[in-house]
Amino acid sequence: MSMDIFNEYKEINIEILNSIKEDREDITLFEKREEIIKKILSLNLEKSEIKKIYKENKLDILDKELEETLRNKMLSVKEELKKMSNQKQANLIYANTNRITNFFSTRT
Repeated sequence: MSMDIFNEYKEINIEILNSIKEDREDITLFEKREEIIKKILSLNLEKSEIKKIYKENKLDILDKELEETLRNKMLSVKEELKKMSNQKQANLIYANTNRITNFFSTRT
């Protein structure tokens, strides 16, 4: 029974990793993961036993990979937002410059 939950945890982590890498993030996957974590914590096992199973199944490595992938994705999105902000600002400056030159233009 308990091993099934850990296998489920592993599968959902792999599914989340794949979805992030394919740029199709799904919040429901994170919700499922959270439910599985709650199930794991509610098992009648000592924390040391849970930790042992966690490490034996190399779930710690998988979690670190997921964390690193999420961090890289966040940095990528921040960079993209920064570029969009700079581009928007440049467009506004250009538009304002054109309005000013049209205002002072001697032609009508």
